[in-house]
Order: sequence, then structure tokens, then C-alpha cells
Amino acid sequence: MTRRGTKNGERCRSWWRSFIAVASLLAVALAPVKARAADPVLDAFVAEVVARNPGLKARVLEHESVRRDASAEGLWPDPQVSVMLDNVPERMGGEMPMVRYQVSQMVPWPGKLRLMEEALLRRADGRAALAQSKRLDLIREAKRAYLMLAQNAGMRAVNQSSRNLLTTIANAALARYGAGTGGHHEVVRAEVEQNALEVEAVDLEGERIATIAMMNSLRNARMDAAFRDPPLPSDEDAPSPGRFAELLKLAEARRPELQAMRAMQREELTMASLARRERLPDFMTSVWYNQMLGEPDAMGVMVGTTLPLFNLTRQGRRAEAAELRAESAGSEFEAMRAMIRFEIADALRRLETAKRSLELIVRVAEPKAQESFSSSLSGFSTGMIDVVGVLEAWRALQNIERARVEAVVARSMAAADLERAVGGQQAKALP
Repeated sequence: MTRRGTKNGERCRSWWRSFIAVASLLAVALAPVKARAADPVLDAFVAEVVARNPGLKARVLEHESVRRDASAEGLWPDPQVSVMLDNVPERMGGEMPMVRYQVSQMVPWPGKLRLMEEALLRRADGRAALAQSKRLDLIREAKRAYLMLAQNAGMRAVNQSSRNLLTTIANAALARYGAGTGGHHEVVRAEVEQNALEVEAVDLEGERIATIAMMNSLRNARMDAAFRDPPLPSDEDAPSPGRFAELLKLAEARRPELQAMRAMQREELTMASLARRERLPDFMTSVWYNQMLGEPDAMGVMVGTTLPLFNLTRQGRRAEAAELRAESAGSEFEAMRAMIRFEIADALRRLETAKRSLELIVRVAEPKAQESFSSSLSGFSTGMIDVVGVLEAWRALQNIERARVEAVVARSMAAADLERAVGGQQAKALP
């Protein structure tokens, strides 16, 4: 055997060793990345967001302030106390000097104070519902941010495996080129794919930093606070979310936005009743004691009332205005019901679409992509196809794996949106 033949034989054996290493790495790196069960860190993160978010705290304090205002409206006005010195100094033929001690009390028409307090209590109910709405929004935002980070971690794992894989493929292509069994274009094509994955890795790292910053903003933490990569949600079949009619009935009973509009409507109807009650007169009562200087003391009592001359028209118009606002709140209520119907239908559609996509990927697309990739490896080993064919089969398999990660996260996000649409978790209704 000539020296040249020996050298080429060594190159071929080196290339085959590299190819075997490539095939082994492919089997491991491109195997389906199994999603794990839900991480309990998610519940802890959501609880932290609810406990520390200043926006939610502001809504809670606003509700408490209105309740305090309501308790003040039910109190009677303060009495008035006065002391008067009259007919001083004493004059010949005039009245005797005296000192008058007087107490006066404003007495509202019965029911006015109660209606004032009730109107503010209904407003407080609305503020409480808005605080609950803010809480549900925060929970959904926290879950979506967490799932975005989980998706980013899954994509980075696929990217890292692919980068390791392409390094070995590029080395194998280089070995084939050195042995004279492959072309230079194979080496260049593998390097191009490597560069594309490096660019993707930079983009994914930037997305990870931005997502963590958003999560820290939600929990009112420092922007540079660390957060470990969460696992992907489980890719097992999720339970049925329930029928549309059942979910709509649940949402109509639980959605805080509807409760806020009901409270607003009741507040305006109470204000209308108060305006009509304001047309009735209020009373002023007074009791006084005259200390006469030089004569027997005396006392007196007075009862007065307002004359509702101009207040009749004014309060009547205010009552009409309050009833119009109540009617407007009723229309807003119906508009929100329509929006809730859409939110539930849209979340159900996205949930079902993600479930069917995931099922198609796991049962059909992924096995076919694995089969195609294995076939390309066989052709590559026999020299029937070059590295370009291997890369194309690899890229198809990689895209399928990315689609599986996206489908798993999309299903969980749709479940979070459905949970928000019905006003909270429901063990029997939500996946």
C-alpha cells in the first residue's frame, strides 16, 4: 500500500469516527425534550406578586378609604352651642341684662343619612370589585411572564443542543473534505448554520433578560434580581375545561367587572332615592336658658324647618340624572357580558388549538421528523447524500421541537386566560 493510500485510509477512518460521534450526539441532543410537571415556584411567584405589587395595594387602600367615608356619612351633624350676653349695660326703662345659653341641633329628614351611607357603601363595593379585578390581572400577567420565561428556557435548550450538534457536524464535514470524500460547500454550509444559531442564542438571551425584568417589575423587586429558569409545563393531556355555557354562567357569577358595574348601578339608584328624599325639609331644634340679671330666669324651645321651594326642581333633576347614570351602568354591564362571552370563546378556541397542535406534533410530526433524520444519516453514511441533506433533515426536526415547546406554552397561556375570563380558578372547570 502506498503512503498516499495509507494517509487517505487514516482520513476515512477519522471521518467515520467523527460521523459515529455525530450520530450518537444526534440521538441524544435531538431526542424530544420532555416537559416536566408544573413547578411549585410558579405558585410562590404568583403569591409574591399579589403580596408585593404596589398597584394592587393602591386599589385595596382606595376601597378601604371609601368604606371609611361611608361610615362618616351616617353620623348626625354636630350640635351648636352658643352663649350670648344681651342688654348690657342696663338702661333706664330697658330690658334687664341677661346671659343666654343655647344648644341647637340640625335634624335631617328620616332616611337621608342612611341613604348617604348606603350610596358610599355601594361605591366601596365597586372599589372592592376593581381591586379583585386588578388581582386577577396580576395573576394572569405573572403566569404569562413565567410561561414566557419557561418557553425561552426551552428554546435556549434546543439552541444549545443544536449548537453542540452542528459543531460536530462541521468537524465531520471538514474530515470528509480532508479525506477527499466531501466537498468544501459542506463545510461552509455547516458553518453558516452554526452562525445562525449563535445569532439566535444572542436574541434568546436578550429575551430572557427582558422577561426577568418584567417579572421583577410585577413583584416590585430590583431589575437585576435573578430568577432561575422554570421547567416547561407538562405535555400530558389536560382535562377538559368544561362547556361554554357552564363557563359563562360561572363567569357571570364571579367576574369582578360585572360586580363593579352592579355596584355602580346600585349606587346611582341610591343617589336617585337620596335626591328625592332631599326635597323633604330638614329640621332645626334649639333649647335655651336665659339667666336674667335682677329678675327670675327663663328658658325656651324652638323648632324650625327649611322651606323646599327651589330644592324641589333641583333635586328632581339630580334624581333624573342619577337614574340615567344607572341606566348607563346597565348598558355597560351588558357590554361587558358580551366581552366576557368573547373572552371565554377565544380562550377555549386557543386552548383547543394548542392541544390539537401538541397532539399532532407528538404523535405524527415528531416521529416522522425523527424518521426522516435517521434516514438522512443512513444516506450520509453510504455517501448517497451530502451534509446539506443531513442539515435539512436536522432543521426540520429542530423546527418541530420548537413548535412543541411553543404549543405546550400556548396551551398553558390559554388556560391562564380562560381562568381570568371566568374570574378565578375552578378545579372542575379549568385545566
